[in-house]
Amino acid sequence: EVDQLGESVAAHGLEIFLLAAASPFKHLDLTQLEVGALDEHEGFRSDFKAIKRSMDVAKRLNVRGVNAHAFAWPGEYHGAGKATWPMRWLTQGGIIAKSDMEKLVAIFTRVLEEAERYDVDLVLSMLPWHYTNTSTNFRALAEQLKSSRLKALWGPADSVNCGEPEVATQGFNNLRPYLYGLHLKDLRVIDGLHLDFEYCPIGEGDVDYPTIMYNMRQHRCDAVLSVATHFRPEGGTPMDAMRINYGNLQKIIRDVENEAS
Repeated sequence: EVDQLGESVAAHGLEIFLLAAASPFKHLDLTQLEVGALDEHEGFRSDFKAIKRSMDVAKRLNVRGVNAHAFAWPGEYHGAGKATWPMRWLTQGGIIAKSDMEKLVAIFTRVLEEAERYDVDLVLSMLPWHYTNTSTNFRALAEQLKSSRLKALWGPADSVNCGEPEVATQGFNNLRPYLYGLHLKDLRVIDGLHLDFEYCPIGEGDVDYPTIMYNMRQHRCDAVLSVATHFRPEGGTPMDAMRINYGNLQKIIRDVENEAS
C-alpha cells in the first residue's frame, strides 16, 4: 500500500513534503503525563507508535520529514476549557514551567532518537494551543534538545494570534535555522485576551507576509509554503478561499521579487 501511494503521487509529478499519522501528541495534555510512566499512558503509547510508523513509511518513500505536535496546554481540548489562555496572551505566548520543559525535553529526546534511526526529520507544528506556539517557545525547546533533526512547521498567523510581537522579523530570525515549511493563513486579532479573532484572506490580516517573504528570499530559505484557507468568502466555497489565498500569496511574492530586482 505504501509503494502504491508513492507511485500514485509520482505519477502526478508531485512529491510528498511531509508525512503525518493523524495528529500525534496534538490532543494530549502534557500535565497528565509522567516521564517515568509514559508507556503506561494509552494516548501517548498510541501516538508514539504512530510517529514511528510514519518514520518507517517516510524512509521507504524517501520523504524527508514526519509531523508531530508539542502537546496541549492544560485544558485546551478536555475539561476546563482554555483556562491558561489569558496568561499566555499576556505573556506573549505563555511561560513554560520548568517541570513541563523537562517533560518536553525527555519526550522529544526519545522521539528524536527514532528520527535519527530512521534518518528523517521531526517537524513540529506550531499551533496556539500547544507549547511550541511561538518562535520563542519553539526556540527554547530546540536549544535544549540540540538536534539537527528537529524542524518547525511555522504558522505566522498562529504566532500573531498568541500575541507574539515582531513575528515577521524576530520570529523569523528565531526559527530560520529550523524552518521546514510554513503553514500560511491570515487573521485579524479583535480581542486577544479573550481569544476573539477572525480569519481572512492572506495579505488582508495582521500577518506581515511581505516582510516574511522578503526575509525568506534574502536568506534563501528552502522551506515549503503550504497554503491553507480557514476563512470562507461570502457565498463561496473552500475551493474559492484557496484560490484567493493562493492568488494573494503569488502577488505578494511577485511584489517582493520586483522590489528586490
